[in-house]
Amino acid sequence: MLTLNIKTKFVYGWFSLRNIKLYVDGVLFTKFLAQGTSIIEIPDDTQKLTFVLGKVYPYKTNIYITEEDRKRKEIFMGLHLNHRNLLFFLYDSLRTDYLRSVKLTIEEYASFGKDIYQQEIITLKDNKTSIISLLVSLVILVFSVVQQENELSPIAFMIGLSSTITSLVYFNDLQVEKTTYKSRMISTMLSFVLATLFLENSFLYLRFIIVMFTLMLFTIYLKEVQNQVVKV
Repeated sequence: MLTLNIKTKFVYGWFSLRNIKLYVDGVLFTKFLAQGTSIIEIPDDTQKLTFVLGKVYPYKTNIYITEEDRKRKEIFMGLHLNHRNLLFFLYDSLRTDYLRSVKLTIEEYASFGKDIYQQEIITLKDNKTSIISLLVSLVILVFSVVQQENELSPIAFMIGLSSTITSLVYFNDLQVEKTTYKSRMISTMLSFVLATLFLENSFLYLRFIIVMFTLMLFTIYLKEVQNQVVKV
């Protein structure tokens, strides 16, 4: 028999009260709790292990047994979720490979779970991006109100209002998670460009001004993401 040592580490303790099904060469072999450490004895001639979490929309992952594994008589592995951050949670959770498995050495097995969910944090030098985002948001908001005869102005108003709230919420945040910051800034800049399509170019070069400030925001953003990255 081969000894299978499994360490399950899910972010935020998700699914910790659920069972994970273990299939040996396509046949259901046993179940174990989706948390902590599990030790299972499997047949020597096992070729493939399949781990399944869930019923309606199950997540699956496979581990293949090699000759080296059979010689050692012991296999160390870890189970984790392919979780990037809360912003991408919905998208990631819809993928069938959300559950991931990995073979480990004894040393890696001992420390498994301590670093797989580390996030990249960048420290912003100042809040220039928040200031510019807020200013552009207010410009869009004000002109969407002024342009009462413009049938598309309500859409611009919603864009301006939502981006204003977002800018205020994150105004003083100087330490941000890199992926979240990147997604937030890209969505903000795209919304600014989109807003120009719903505003009339009635005041001087309104659209040009919004686009220019958006480009300025993009330039500052590129400089910010080049800051030193630390892990927490």
